Amino acid sequence: MWFNSMMPFLTTRAADSSLFAVAQCGEISKTIKRMAEAPRLADMWNLDRQVYALMAAWMDVSQCMAAYHAIASVPWSKAYERYSATLADTKEGDAKDFGWRKAFDKWRDIANKELISNLRSKDFLAAQRELLLAGLELRTRQQQMTDSVAKLLGVPSQHDFDELTRQFTELRREVRASRRAQRDEAEDARGLATQPGRDES
Repeated sequence: MWFNSMMPFLTTRAADSSLFAVAQCGEISKTIKRMAEAPRLADMWNLDRQVYALMAAWMDVSQCMAAYHAIASVPWSKAYERYSATLADTKEGDAKDFGWRKAFDKWRDIANKELISNLRSKDFLAAQRELLLAGLELRTRQQQMTDSVAKLLGVPSQHDFDELTRQFTELRREVRASRRAQRDEAEDARGLATQPGRDES
């Protein structure tokens, strides 16, 4: 009942790009999080709650990505302003010797300094951290959703495949160790058989 009543509303709002332009503070994401964290009701399935949590995590990633791109684009505009100022300060006599190689070297030096300065700034590190945390949260929600759907359909989940892969890896290690031990024993036996004076005894 919750799914049928709320999902059309949420998908319509998600398709409206102008709403996301206005909702810079993540009001929609907060609303969905409150719905996902609300008390469990008898008519609300756990799968619906996971859908809401996944949508909220996806919106958080989108907002963090937008903030990251905004901060990452700052050094390029600063580099362009500094480079334009450098070209404006170039005298007419120097402009003849200011070929494309020198112009590129000047641009490279300015851009590198601005990029390195931006990478070490607190704003960039904070945006990068928030984006990483949001991505990890989205990955966790996706995994929970996948496990629930797999359990509902009766198919193996990622956890089952990981456990099977771990068992295969351990079995291959044991087989290699057993073969190595057998090979060492065979070499030791051949070495004892070829020792001088062993046939005489």
